[in-house]
Amino acid sequence: MGTDADAPPGAAPDGGTTHDQSREVARITAFSDGVFAIAITLLALPLALPRGDGVEVWAELQRLGPSFRSFCISFVVIGAYWIGHRGIFLLVERSDRRLLWLNLLLLFFIVLLPFTTSLVGEHGDQRIAVAVYALSVAGAGFAAVGLAVYALGGRRLSSSAVDEREVRLAVWRNLVTALIFVASLALLPLGTTVVELSWLSVIVAWWLVRRRHARVRTA
Repeated sequence: MGTDADAPPGAAPDGGTTHDQSREVARITAFSDGVFAIAITLLALPLALPRGDGVEVWAELQRLGPSFRSFCISFVVIGAYWIGHRGIFLLVERSDRRLLWLNLLLLFFIVLLPFTTSLVGEHGDQRIAVAVYALSVAGAGFAAVGLAVYALGGRRLSSSAVDEREVRLAVWRNLVTALIFVASLALLPLGTTVVELSWLSVIVAWWLVRRRHARVRTA
């Protein structure tokens, strides 16, 4: 029975050449980038003013306030997930079917975010809308964690030279977001506004992760 060591020079463990595997990883990344780009663009669709004469622009802008707030939150969240996704695939050198499905699971939640964003933008005073939104953001985070753990854990699909600290940080970049949005649901009895304000703590968490990441790189 052949082993990885038996593979010819330039061959990947699954039998494909290194060149073929690099192209496949690039295709996955390009497809994912397109999905992220479409999802982040769709966030702006609810931000529209009525057409026609006699429109009270200031009143309409005030009406769009909640939708614009949810747009800003989701824009930052999707952007952060895209950065995390890019960080994972910068370390990935090979692909397999499980990686494809895990990546699709992440993209499922990313594509779902424009809908849940509009939901919380229009019905942010209802607990169910806020809960659905928080769970969709958390779902994307946990999916990204699963992707990172599978691809990078044990160097399954990455170079053996990847530092274990880089793997942990690739996981934590996404995990902190998921945990914060799940934990925010405990604040629902205090009101939806309190829950939405608690989401801002994710910015501090990202800063702490980036700071730790900088220390690892300079260590």
